Amino acid sequence: MQYLLVPKPLFTSGMIVEGYYLSYQFGNAILESVKSNPLDRAMNSPFFDFINIVGLDALTQDKPLFVPISQILLMTDLEADIKDMPSKIVFILDKRVKPEQSVLDRMKRFNKLGFRFTIIYQNNMDEIEPFVPYTDFVFLRLPPNHLASHARIVQKKFPRATVVATDIEEQPIFDMIKHSSIDLFDGPFYKVHIPSSAKQNALTPLKVNYIQLLNIVNKEDFDFQTFTRTVRQDMALAVQFMKLVNTASAARSEIKNLNQAAAMLGQREIRKWVAAAVTNALCADNPSEVTRISLLRAKFCENMGKHFGMAMANENLFLMGLFSVLDVVLSVPIKDALGMVFVPGAIYEALVDRKGSHFDVLNFVLTYEQGAWAEISRIALMRQISVDDIHMAYRDALVWYAQMINMTVESEEI
Repeated sequence: MQYLLVPKPLFTSGMIVEGYYLSYQFGNAILESVKSNPLDRAMNSPFFDFINIVGLDALTQDKPLFVPISQILLMTDLEADIKDMPSKIVFILDKRVKPEQSVLDRMKRFNKLGFRFTIIYQNNMDEIEPFVPYTDFVFLRLPPNHLASHARIVQKKFPRATVVATDIEEQPIFDMIKHSSIDLFDGPFYKVHIPSSAKQNALTPLKVNYIQLLNIVNKEDFDFQTFTRTVRQDMALAVQFMKLVNTASAARSEIKNLNQAAAMLGQREIRKWVAAAVTNALCADNPSEVTRISLLRAKFCENMGKHFGMAMANENLFLMGLFSVLDVVLSVPIKDALGMVFVPGAIYEALVDRKGSHFDVLNFVLTYEQGAWAEISRIALMRQISVDDIHMAYRDALVWYAQMINMTVESEEI
């Protein structure tokens, strides 16, 4: 079963992410637009298999994940697949599910196990009102000019439910309804940002050191000893680096110091690790969404390189994805942010001028993040990229990201 999926952020009126919902597409949206949804007849969900492979933290950073289920899935032994994550999974009930007694009984049972439900509202209150006792979220699927008024209706009928407006296509619509009774929003205009209360007006000395480290390793042929001397100045980075090398080395007992570790790993892998680890450190005082997006973009851009005929540029593609939020991290325009670090011209062209072959890859990744499946399908057809290739590239990025954040957590505990 070939499919694409991405967790899309659900955010408050202040654009703070409170959860994610799975946007998905089976097959190519253009070639398979007339086919039925495989979930309608599936006895098990591919989404939960995917979650178990990559881990929930990689998808949502410890926030709730909203997952669609059909009536058939609701009646199966679904809890066996996700028994360890009831507080983090919210079921989105298919809008065609009727409030029959058997359905309500299953919802009640899942509620007792700790799972929550989302109901889809499309001006059909009489149909969904029986779901009230078992519902924690209501997704509004309505024309923009009806959202605010119907949010008040839903709030009265579902007093304990969180009201969510989905598919808000444009910023002006969001601005018009963000002070209504709607609690959470979804829209392609969302841009990761740092709340004003968390912004810093100047670079701290620690951040300057990190940028210096980036500049050291981004030189064409950098010196290992200069690198290791700089790493020693930050114990957390030193611990993470040794862990990385020991994981990669078959002869772990022979790696005794940072100089030896650097020689063993090599310049190419050091560059990738430094870029990821330093970006993670720079994001330490920022929302975790910044770290998540930067690292996932980096690896996804790298993985997609070969499908755009750019396999030899995968290192630059990684850095491009990573630095795509450097303006957010440093609280300066992207042009100024890139002026602080050395980057190849192709990365500068992609991030500042938004053109060139590197930007083609970045644009694909940004489009994927929005779940714009028709456009993703069009690009895939044009470039002869299979759905499975895209699926595996994204899945690999999530698995890699999970390993990165686990390594970071382990170093913080030492």
